[in-house]
Amino acid sequence: MSPPSDPRLNVTSDDGVVEITMAYPPVNAFSGEFLQEILDAVRSVPADTRAVVVASSVDKIFAAGGDIPFMANGALEEQLAYVALCQATYSSFEELECPAIAAIEGACLGGGVELSLGCDLRVVAESSKLGLPEVALGILPGAGGTQRLGRAIGGSVARDLMLTGRRISGAEAAAIGLANRLVPDGEALATARDLARRFADGATPAIAAIKRLTVAAPDHPLEEGLAQERAVWKSVRQSPHAQEGLEAFAQRRPADFRKAARMTAQPPDAG
Repeated sequence: MSPPSDPRLNVTSDDGVVEITMAYPPVNAFSGEFLQEILDAVRSVPADTRAVVVASSVDKIFAAGGDIPFMANGALEEQLAYVALCQATYSSFEELECPAIAAIEGACLGGGVELSLGCDLRVVAESSKLGLPEVALGILPGAGGTQRLGRAIGGSVARDLMLTGRRISGAEAAAIGLANRLVPDGEALATARDLARRFADGATPAIAAIKRLTVAAPDHPLEEGLAQERAVWKSVRQSPHAQEGLEAFAQRRPADFRKAARMTAQPPDAG
């Protein structure tokens, strides 16, 4: 299939921050082709990326969910492959070493919520509408919703949203913990960019380790998780970033993690 004349996805990079902007009007519907483009973009971020922002350039829309006409008429095996692609695409944000931030303005429904749940943080504008309405179509949130929503906001509240399919405001999303930041309309992207820059300028080994450990935590018994935490703590403590951060605190000065990053990047002396 030839690419669309207007790109459905715009990817930019600025000093360690990659921004992925969905641009597929009218509603950023997740067709198979669009999902594959998003998955390819996430898996192609440079190794030195320190934060990723995912946003939308479609007015009053983050993403309105899956390809309903296809699900109504496609062969079952094709639909199962499509669901697997949805899961892989949304999981790819969670699999990044660096933090991923969703900047949500407007409607964020079905797969839009599931994509955002794969991100580490969700910045939500006040008038946004979020929901998982699949039950009204006789189906279920099959791309991570039943697995990630409860982990994010608690099982009882998650079941309320999925069993009723109701839509909630940005303010309610913040109240139940689905939104990490609630911002005035039009400010979600700017806030997400500020967070991304903070991560990019921060102690990146510690940030990456925190993400890895917390994402994996539900999959391990506590004692195993604590053992992994000790091992990773040792590794992070040996980084120039940790030394800089501790010394800066002791000396009552701001930490210069950029300096530590430059030290890490320097090749060893030829000797």
